[in-house]
Amino acid sequence: MTTKKKNPVLLPLLLAAGLVLAVGLQWLGGRADPNYVPPPPLASLLPKAITGWEAVDQPLAASEEERAMVSELLNYNDAVFRVYRRGTQQFTVYAAHWDPGRMSPRLVASHTPDVCWAGNGWVRLPEMEKKPDAGGDTEGAQLVRLEARAGLQPAQFRVFQNSDSVQHLIFWHIHGREVLSYDTEYAPPWWAMFSDLAKNGLAQRKEQWFIRISATVPYPVLWDDPGFQQVITQLARMALQKPSGLPVP
Repeated sequence: MTTKKKNPVLLPLLLAAGLVLAVGLQWLGGRADPNYVPPPPLASLLPKAITGWEAVDQPLAASEEERAMVSELLNYNDAVFRVYRRGTQQFTVYAAHWDPGRMSPRLVASHTPDVCWAGNGWVRLPEMEKKPDAGGDTEGAQLVRLEARAGLQPAQFRVFQNSDSVQHLIFWHIHGREVLSYDTEYAPPWWAMFSDLAKNGLAQRKEQWFIRISATVPYPVLWDDPGFQQVITQLARMALQKPSGLPVP
């Protein structure tokens, strides 16, 4: 009786061919739309004079060398980092924008707070994220309702702490008109290229936004503040408005 021997080279060759095909299809899908019109400078879109708060723009890094490194690493077309202060309270808005074909969505998703903040000395506090208030509700659950009421895309919510402060974070990665998340809370997994291909086909590289708000106070306390609402309203116009037809949670 004879048995057929398996070819040990066949499987690696098939995997390599699949990888080359995926890369090729993503390259084809990454070509820019000739009719695309980029937004105005983000610093002009984000409101600066808001009710009850002082605002100041800050650089994304401390030195020219660091700024060049951040710009090269993130490869965005434009970005703004604005700090709003009122007494001891503060909230900040970071917004970055990529034209279609500028950056792979997986690479943009590699620089979420779960990766970058944790890599810069911040510690996530999941117990605070899940801590109920006097009414038995968590901040995350309240945020879901507040975002739905405002017609916003759903954000990801985190609480981080360093030696100086506790920050409540909400952030969005918008690819085209949809929120993108690989649900790993870290960098995208190795198979993300294939899941992106299955989901979007050749339409891989759409316009992208990454928007992050950090605050020194919980969002249910801050949300209805008139100045904060001015910022939220403009961010909705920029990128965060839920497209019509999507279900409301």
